Amino acid sequence: MVTRIMLILALLIIGLGAVGPGPVASAQDATPVAEPQGDPIILGAAVHQSDWMAAYDLPPLEGARLAVEQINANGGVLGRPLQLIDGDGRTDPATVGNVAIELIDAGADVLIAPCDFDYGAPVSQAAQEAGIVGISTCASSPLYGSDALGDKQFTTSMWNQTMSAAAAQFAMEQGWTNAATIIDNSTEYTQSLGEYFVETFNHLGGTVVSEDTYTMGDMQINAQIQRLQNLPEPPDVIFLSTNMPDYAMMVRELRAAGFEQPLMGGDAMDTADFYPAVGPELGNNIFISTHSFLGEEVSPEMAEFLSLYQEEYGKEPETTFVVMGWDTVHAIAQGIEQAGTTEGEALARALEELEFDLLSGQLDWADAEGGHAPDKEAFILEVVNGEPTFVQRLRPEWAPPAE
Repeated sequence: MVTRIMLILALLIIGLGAVGPGPVASAQDATPVAEPQGDPIILGAAVHQSDWMAAYDLPPLEGARLAVEQINANGGVLGRPLQLIDGDGRTDPATVGNVAIELIDAGADVLIAPCDFDYGAPVSQAAQEAGIVGISTCASSPLYGSDALGDKQFTTSMWNQTMSAAAAQFAMEQGWTNAATIIDNSTEYTQSLGEYFVETFNHLGGTVVSEDTYTMGDMQINAQIQRLQNLPEPPDVIFLSTNMPDYAMMVRELRAAGFEQPLMGGDAMDTADFYPAVGPELGNNIFISTHSFLGEEVSPEMAEFLSLYQEEYGKEPETTFVVMGWDTVHAIAQGIEQAGTTEGEALARALEELEFDLLSGQLDWADAEGGHAPDKEAFILEVVNGEPTFVQRLRPEWAPPAE
C-alpha cells in the first residue's frame, strides 16, 4: 500500500484548491501527505453499467474510481477521504432514478449522473429534490443544466452546440462546403447534435444538400443511401448522429455503397466498440468531434493520467470517456475545497465561480441564470486505419445559441 501511494504521489500531485492539475513531483521531491481523517465525503454514481449505455458510463466510472484513489492519496478533500458508491441503472431511466434515490438514502453528498440527458436526467432530478449537487460525466444535451434540471445540476461535457459547431467549422476549413446528414431522432442528444451541425454549417456559408433521419436499432440505412445516390451531386462530407452499434453499421453500409468521402460524427462514435467494428480497412477518412484524446499530444497531465491508469487497471484506457469521470471527480473535489462544504447551494456556487483546467479541456460553467452552460473546447480526432489520431483542439468561433 505504501509503495502504491508513493507511486501515485510521484506521478501526479494535484492541488485541490487550484483550478487544474498541478506540477508533477519526482520521487525525491515527494513529501509525506497526511492521511485523510474523519467521515468520508460520499460520491454516489448512479450510472448505467449494463446494456448499451454501459459503453458510455463504465469508462467514466473507471476514471472516477481512479480519481478518488488519487485524491485520497494526496490527503483527501477538506482533510476527509472521498468514498465512491455506485449502482446500475441498467439503461433504463426509471431504474437509474431509483438507484439515485437509494444512493442518497445511503448518504451520498453529491451524485454523479449518466452520460446522456434522456437516460441521466432522473439522477439529477433526484439530486435536485434532495438539495444536493448532481453532475453528469458527459451528457452533452443543452437540456443538461440548471434550466431544465435545477440550480444545483451540471454536466462536465461541452454542450452539443459546441460539439456540432466544432465539427461544422472543421469541415468548412477543409473546403467541404456541401454536406449531407443522417440524424437519429431517437434521443434528444442525437437529434440536437445533428440540428446544431446543420445550423452552424449553414451559418458558416455551407450548403446542406440532404437532411435524412434514422431510428436507433433499425440497423440498416438502405433508404437513406438510395436518397443520397439520387442527389444531383455527391456531398463533400456526410455528418452522422446516432449511438453505437448503429454508428459502425452506418459507416459499413455507406462505404459498401461507394461513398468514400469524409464521414463525421460526435462523441458517441468515440467508443471502444467503434474502432474494432470498422477495422483498419473501413476506419479511415472519419472525423470525430469529442471530449479529449488519450495521448501525450494533449498535455503532460494526460501522460501522467495514462501512467496511473495503466498501473491501476493493468491496461491502456480504450476510450476518452474514461477521462470524463476523472475530470468530474476532480471538479467536485475542487468545488468542495472552495466551498468548504458539500452543502448543495454553497457547492453549486463554488462550481460556478471556479474555472477548471481538465484533461477534457478548459471548463467554465455559467451561473444558474445562464443555465450552467459549459464554456468548453472540443477535440477533433481522425480515424486512421481503425485507430483514433489527434488533429486539434477547437473552440468554435460561432455556435448556435442555447434555447
